Amino acid sequence: MKNKMLLGVVFLLTGCPGPGDRMVDRESTTALIKDNQVCVLSPLEPQERITAIQIKSDNSDSLHKIFDDKPVYVPKGECLPVFGFKFTSGERYNFAYDVQSDKSESHLVTAELSYP
Repeated sequence: MKNKMLLGVVFLLTGCPGPGDRMVDRESTTALIKDNQVCVLSPLEPQERITAIQIKSDNSDSLHKIFDDKPVYVPKGECLPVFGFKFTSGERYNFAYDVQSDKSESHLVTAELSYP
């Protein structure tokens, strides 16, 4: 009886496998300082669009924007937008862009930068 109860509790705590909780694919890119501005290089293909952005720092402010109604298109190799975010000297920043396409599932484009 104890074994059946233990098995039931373990099953409830771990959940069941299935299509519900999947990890989102991630693609990393480079973040650098270009013309005294933060530039996160776009790895996007022509059919891909940005629908959300998150910029986080270890110690200061963060930015989170969602724009499903007006997605942003940025050609490959150009700078992804940072929407006027103010960077603080000496801080480390993490960038995450939600990217969607008509041809594939959404994924994240991520980058890190230590601001000088």
